Parts: sequence; C-alpha cells; structure tokens
Amino acid sequence: MAVIFKLHRPIANVIATCLHEILSQQKPADKVLEKNFKANPKLGSRDRGMVAGFVYDIVRNNILIKYCIGSDSHWHSLGGWILLKGEDLPDWIEFKGLDKYSILKSKALADTFSNIKYSVPDELNEIGINSLKDKWYKEMESMHSPANMVLRVNTLKTTRQEIEKFLKENSIKFSLPKDEKNEAILIQQRINLFSSRIFQEGLVEVQDFASQQVAWYLDPQPGERIIDACAGAGGKALHISAIMKNKGRILALDVEDYKLDILKKRARRAAADLIETRWIENNKVIKRLENQADRLLLDVPCTGSGVLKRNPDAKYRITRKYLAELIEKQQIIINTYSKMVKPGGVLVYVTCSIFKQENQDQISTFLDTNQDFKFIDDKNLWPSEFGFDGFYMAKLQKKL
Repeated sequence: MAVIFKLHRPIANVIATCLHEILSQQKPADKVLEKNFKANPKLGSRDRGMVAGFVYDIVRNNILIKYCIGSDSHWHSLGGWILLKGEDLPDWIEFKGLDKYSILKSKALADTFSNIKYSVPDELNEIGINSLKDKWYKEMESMHSPANMVLRVNTLKTTRQEIEKFLKENSIKFSLPKDEKNEAILIQQRINLFSSRIFQEGLVEVQDFASQQVAWYLDPQPGERIIDACAGAGGKALHISAIMKNKGRILALDVEDYKLDILKKRARRAAADLIETRWIENNKVIKRLENQADRLLLDVPCTGSGVLKRNPDAKYRITRKYLAELIEKQQIIINTYSKMVKPGGVLVYVTCSIFKQENQDQISTFLDTNQDFKFIDDKNLWPSEFGFDGFYMAKLQKKL
C-alpha cells in the first residue's frame, strides 16, 4: 500500500473529518465525501481517490480496527488501519500511543471471531443470525470486500460490442459476467467513467449486475403499461424502457420529487421516451391509478443488508428498531400500492435485503390478507452465490 507514504496531513485531516461524520454522526458515506470534496477544492483526483479509499476501508472495518487499537479516536482508527496494512506511521502527534506490535497481536485474535473480523455490530449480528442462521457469516464474508463497478449497456442507443470496443481502445480492464442478455460489463479497475463519452451520451448506466436482474424478472412487454412505484432516481425504470424498446408506457412514481427530477435528466440522456414521472404527493395519486398497471414494480425501502459491499456504512444503522419501522413501511406500501395492478396483472416485490423478515415473511403476510393475489414464484440473489449484490424478488398475480 505504497500510497500511504503520500498521506499528507491535509489529506489525513479530511479523512478524519469524514470518519467523524459517518461513524459518530451516522451520515451517509457518499454524501459526506461529496460535501468534504466540495469544501476542499484543492484536492486533486488522486487525492480524492485516496481519501475515499481510506474512508470506505476504515468504515468497512471499523469494529475490527476499534478492537485492535482500543480507542474511539478517528485519528487512531486511521493510524491503526495503516499499521494493520503493514505500513509504518508518520511521526504525528495524532498517532501517539499506537503500538504496531500490540495491534497486530490483537488482529490475530480478532480473526478468530467472525463478528469482529467482518465488523458486524451486535444488533445487526443478532438480526442476521436470527434470519439466516449458519448462512449469515457466509454472506457477511462475501460482502466484506469493495464492490466493483458494473455497467449496463443501454440497448436503446448501442450494443455491448461497441462499448467493449471503447473500453479496449482506452485500455480499461473489464470482464463479462455470465449474462444471456449481453448487457452487463464488469469494470476491473478503479476508474471514474462518469465523465467519459459513453456515460455522458447515455450509452451506459452504472448498475450492479444483481440490480439488472430485476427488470428481466418483471418481464415487461412492449406496449404494456408499467408502473414503477418506488422509482427513486430511475435505474430500473431506464432498464425497463430498454427491454420494452421504447414501446408502451412507464409511469415512475416516488414520494421524493427531487429523485424524479434526476430521473427525468437520466431518461433524456438515455433516450427513454416512454417514461413519465409523477410525484406521490398523497394517497390520491395512488387511488387514481387503481387497476391501471399491467405490471407493478415495488422496489421498497429496506435495510440494504444485501448491498453492504458498496454501502458499508449502512451496517451501523441497521438496528431492531430500524428493521421494525421498515417492515411496517413495507407492509403499508405493498397493501396500498398493490391496488394499482389490474386484474390479471403482475406485481413484483423487490428488496436489496437478505433478511427473511423483509422478504418471504412480507409476502406471506400480504397473501394472507389479500386473497385477490396469488403467488407465482420468488428468488433470492445471494452475494455469496451470485457474486454481486443481494436481492430478493417475488412475483404475484392479481386474479381475474
């Protein structure tokens, strides 16, 4: 980890500030980094990459590091991580009291305890064991490394072969996941493609391979009316539009109107002309759409326990109380929004969670109280087996 020798104090200051906001104030890591990069405009792209790398590594391993250093200091967390990576520390007062020998000795002991080795908070650990039993640590191990960037080729504008050609011409390392649809490309190096031609022209979207499976599972057909009722910034709606070849209608709904503004811009860039956005200002919006959808996608708010690889800071926000609140919210959404499905239509319920409480249990509860729907099938995408993010998908049909 030779970059450590270039760890100048201004960079370390930014890292320590970010760690305080993420770990002590429980702010989302991506937003914290974005804010601090704007506050420190003199940081170059290489410096920003170093800051982000250190921050995500330390957040991902926070419990392990704290165990090894025996301190709550974020400066000590930075220093401890440097020592755990086998490097020596700069002679700074902020790192005073850190002993390399004792830290490495503690690390050897920590590795015998899976919850410490993978930095799993106590409440999250209890939830995971209760939900998944022996499978829990297998999933935590698989999500303990950083996520790779995955591209989805926008087939409305280009082909995977054309994107492969661009990547080869620009010496960007990539591989092709086992993908019968010929849309996914796995980028095998750290690189910012958001300023590249292929992204700016809407030829690709950044979307994990597991997330790409959702639109295919929905199985939208050209000419149908699709409602994406928790659309957010629209990654799945954009994919659905490509599958439908811009024929039909997609109504993208969300309770956060600013996310729909982002979707509008993305849709223009992607040439996804069949997408219409609508803000869920109140339940009247849902009531007006009763029995309208050929297919309804409900990608509901969840713990995000399946995407800890890319959002490691979420580990520290998952508590029993938070899970209970989400389960109640999920039940409200599926019970209320399901009325938009027309007789004979299909409802697909999705989470990026691996917890049974948010998945199979929710579908069972819904079917018990909604006799007008029947179960078709469901599917778990396990990080340990699929190799990407964790998702759950269930397909229901409204009876005629």
